[in-house]
Amino acid sequence: MMSAPLPPTEQQRLKTLLACDLLDTAEETGYDDIARLAARLFDAPIGLISLVDADRQWFKAHIGLDVRETPRDLAFCAHAILQQGVLVVADAQADERFRDNPLVAGAPHIRFYAGAPLTMPDGQNIGTLCVIDVVPHAPDAPTLEALRVLADQVIAHIELRRKVAELENASVQRAMVELQLKRFNDEVLGLVTLRTKELQAERDRAELYFDVAGGMMVVTDSSGRILKANRMAAEVLCRESPELPGKDWFDLCFPPDARAEARSFFAELIGGQSQGDRRFRGLALTSDGRARTIAWRTTRLFDGDGKVSGLLGVGEDITDALEAEERLRRTLVELERSNLALQQFVHVASHDLREPINSILNFSSLLARDLDASEATRVGRYIDFIRRGGQRMRTLVDDLLAYVRIENSERHMDLVELSDSAEDVRQALADAIEKSGAVLRVGPLPAIYGDRTLIGLLLQNLVSNAIKFRHPEVAAVIDILATDTGHGVRISVCDNGIGIPPEYHEKIFEAFQRLHSRTEYEGSGLGLALCRRIADIHGATLGVRSTEGAGSCFELTLPASNLSAIEALALPETEPG
Repeated sequence: MMSAPLPPTEQQRLKTLLACDLLDTAEETGYDDIARLAARLFDAPIGLISLVDADRQWFKAHIGLDVRETPRDLAFCAHAILQQGVLVVADAQADERFRDNPLVAGAPHIRFYAGAPLTMPDGQNIGTLCVIDVVPHAPDAPTLEALRVLADQVIAHIELRRKVAELENASVQRAMVELQLKRFNDEVLGLVTLRTKELQAERDRAELYFDVAGGMMVVTDSSGRILKANRMAAEVLCRESPELPGKDWFDLCFPPDARAEARSFFAELIGGQSQGDRRFRGLALTSDGRARTIAWRTTRLFDGDGKVSGLLGVGEDITDALEAEERLRRTLVELERSNLALQQFVHVASHDLREPINSILNFSSLLARDLDASEATRVGRYIDFIRRGGQRMRTLVDDLLAYVRIENSERHMDLVELSDSAEDVRQALADAIEKSGAVLRVGPLPAIYGDRTLIGLLLQNLVSNAIKFRHPEVAAVIDILATDTGHGVRISVCDNGIGIPPEYHEKIFEAFQRLHSRTEYEGSGLGLALCRRIADIHGATLGVRSTEGAGSCFELTLPASNLSAIEALALPETEPG
């Protein structure tokens, strides 16, 4: 049995997991329904939402399985969180990583496993949505994609739960006040209704609770005159506690044009037939004229004859919470608007930015054609400057738009035959290959799950760079090869060009990074940044091995989940180049 290694960002991953506040929580219908749907999708008996903790995997949902957790060193999910795509174990008894696993050899006798990582917005995989069966499976691409979509729904549930918690956090103080009210409501009622000496101790205790309570507490008579108010009420109203008793609540806290309506509502509270508490929100003016929103819970008070003598109001100033909620709502709206604006920009830019560039290039070509012979040398040189500048501008705009489209376009994940993609690159770059005298050699390549257009763009950029940065005295030889890494496949594009100094092996993948001037080599400095982003989208890594003056090997390393489940891939295990 092969235990899964720890992810490189394990500490941050655990921090993200704990921040979700899901471990050891009660079962929830929403999560159970998703796990049940995933199991039904594969016609499997077990569907789980697994959260991978430091030394265990704990199940938020466990359809078809009685236990709530298992050791991490036995967990299939510990392997699944190491990659971005779906981990498929078609037959665990035939997989050297799992054939000796106690969960395979013994109960629950796992034969098939498919797990889609639960990737949080910060990029950390906190667990998986997975299905398990006791017989082997060979799921097709649409079924695996459906599992990934369901995993996204789990993340949506978690994010929604977090956002609701943020909004509810603004009301924690109110909950504390209600808890306090529940604890000493009898004491407060005793303060204003009990008159006997033998209850003086309880009255004194209630007096203390009343004054130090974390929320506003106000007692009025049946006409609305304040009998008592605690320090928090005075603080919210920006007044001193001693000045409140004896004041009319409505004259104190409402503008003249709102007092009649407020008195009418108060009369309804006093004269209502309901025996329980009343909850509502209302406005109160501070001494400096600011309006605060208060969440009230009121209780009617009775005298010795059972008649209503007044009202006890326990309130929380929720103004800041409401403003925070509104800011959050506006932020979400603004984010949606910004995303829409970016998409509109890409659409407009694809026409409006290219049109003037095309005009420059077209008219410079016309000028060159109609140029008088006597002026050919000097003016021709100027026209050449214009044309080359226009071509550079068009290349930059095209690369910028391609980079933006990658970030905002819809992914079309499907089975991609890399050998077909390599031949497409050969045809697209046929003119450049012929003019440079380069030789493009393509070895046996696997089929992978990915976006056909993006994978083709990545290969074309790497081959184009190999042609561009060829050694001036040696014919370019470019190889596209695949090697088995044991946990996936590495696609290498190797050349015998000018190579890259070691200190630039990582910098070249940053946007607009150039190692050479434009007079030496044309380009926008975006090509490799675009390739690195395409690799990220596919859960892969892209790096380079290079020796200055002796060529480079750009290596795209894909996890096993990206390989075709129906292809018997026989690849060399040696490194290319």
